[in-house]
Amino acid sequence: MIPEPEVITLAYQAIAADLGVAPRVSEPAVRAALREADHLSDDVYDVPAALLFAFGRYPRCFAGFRAMSVLVVEWHAKTLGFKLEATPLELADVLVRVAAREMTHEEVRAWVVERMLPFGG
Repeated sequence: MIPEPEVITLAYQAIAADLGVAPRVSEPAVRAALREADHLSDDVYDVPAALLFAFGRYPRCFAGFRAMSVLVVEWHAKTLGFKLEATPLELADVLVRVAAREMTHEEVRAWVVERMLPFGG
């Protein structure tokens, strides 16, 4: 259910220039975030919220922390057959609030559940 760390690392390095950010990525932080997301996911429906929360907890994963984290969450939700009715700015705001310890996993999960449509909406 959770993407492989190598896939995320390679994807970031490939698109960093298009995002206008440094290609710097912390592989240990990516692995830790994905491990936490896997731990937080009871089933496929939990994955988008778990990824959003975990990347917020590990903002050092990418030089372009918000941009790449939002892209991963949106992309992986789609691969699982979901559509998130949230703008990239709304997702980025949640990431920042998690990083600042202003949102718990349960709050992120509830926020995502309100915006997640099955099978692409």
